[in-house]
Amino acid sequence: MTPYPAPQVYVVDDDPALRDSLRCLLESVGLRALVFADTDAFLAAYQPDRPGCLLLDVHIPGRNDLNVQQRLHGHGIDVPVIIVTSHGDVAMAVTAMKQGALDFIEKPFNEQLLLDCVHHALAEDVVRRRTRARRRELLRRLDTLTPREQDVLRRVVEGLSNREIAEVLSLSRKTVEVHRAKVMQKMEADTLSQLIRMAMAIGILKVYDEA
Repeated sequence: MTPYPAPQVYVVDDDPALRDSLRCLLESVGLRALVFADTDAFLAAYQPDRPGCLLLDVHIPGRNDLNVQQRLHGHGIDVPVIIVTSHGDVAMAVTAMKQGALDFIEKPFNEQLLLDCVHHALAEDVVRRRTRARRRELLRRLDTLTPREQDVLRRVVEGLSNREIAEVLSLSRKTVEVHRAKVMQKMEADTLSQLIRMAMAIGILKVYDEA
């Protein structure tokens, strides 16, 4: 597997002194930090190919960044977000977490706690990237199946036996067995449980049910 480039921590806070303090703290433990006064500047500078996380002050004057998760998703960004908040903004931070933020830290914060949260967020980003890469690979394999093989795959995942699949699709049992073997081969699944996990990873039942 190709190694990921060095991670990057993005900091969005309207306080210049705090931005500098956070940058120095992060760089003191070997992390690369980029700091911004607002979310728009972050969005313009974000590097999607580099693992990272976002430290975000939810109370920047003149802006409502509680909808930051929606804004990030709108830009195709799935980066772990750590909310940094003053004591009076805890309710806002909880709301932001419900919208998808990974964690929140109250100001004034403990430096070690913040670093622990950052390392956790960076590890989470690597997991998300691997999950997305795995899903892309499974979708590529799915695309190699013929329409009939995809029909068989759906029924297999639903738990139907070869006899039941043959009845539903008006095929012979032998034909179903051939299609099922092809499905296993093309999806690179050694066992039925493996195939089911693959189908769950790509949401295949949902995809078919909405088709």
